[in-house]
Amino acid sequence: MTESNSRTSTAISVGAFLLAIAFGLVVGYTTGDYLSAVWVVLIAFGLYMVVASRFRNKDQGSFGPSEADAMVAGGLVMAGIGAAGLVYTYTGEVIYTAVVILVVLALTGIMMAVKNRSVREWE
Repeated sequence: MTESNSRTSTAISVGAFLLAIAFGLVVGYTTGDYLSAVWVVLIAFGLYMVVASRFRNKDQGSFGPSEADAMVAGGLVMAGIGAAGLVYTYTGEVIYTAVVILVVLALTGIMMAVKNRSVREWE
């Protein structure tokens, strides 16, 4: 990625994070529960990371996942933590929160395994 693309990408990410914070503050103000605002910010920015990963470098290095794969995994986990927090905030049940976290982690693992598989494996 060139320097100008990197700067543009960073500026867009900062803008998305500020929008997520604004959205979280609106949710916190309307519900009266500002802890929910934190969870909403995590969900919104996590979803942005998943969507923005489509525009990142997809070349896989020899030492780990590509930038796009890392963004997808990080975004899914971030949104999952936010979803688990919201579930706990509104239900107060630890078991439901644990189920949400386990489902998100399982889906992230499955998605990354399917995304990184070789096309020839299925032939």
